[in-house]
Amino acid sequence: MSEIEDKRREIAELIALELGLGDLETLSAEDRAAVDRQTAETIAGCGVNGPEPADCAEANIRLRGLLQQLHALEMLKSDEADARLAEEGEVFGREDDA
Repeated sequence: MSEIEDKRREIAELIALELGLGDLETLSAEDRAAVDRQTAETIAGCGVNGPEPADCAEANIRLRGLLQQLHALEMLKSDEADARLAEEGEVFGREDDA
């Protein structure tokens, strides 16, 4: 698993606990799907890259910390990809990432 996948799993584990569903490994397929949806919505909704970043103040401190760590990992991955392209002579700009 990549660091980003590991961080997403940590977020999903926390969300499962917050929803009162328990451990990810013991969830039914239906409950796991609900956790996966909520995880995706939380990551998208609390991300800083959206057109209107959400106010995630109601998220607990641990969840906000995990979301910040995930964002940092995603930025690092993007920066590494940009550096690789630059080494290969690719011309690009941040606006090209969209």
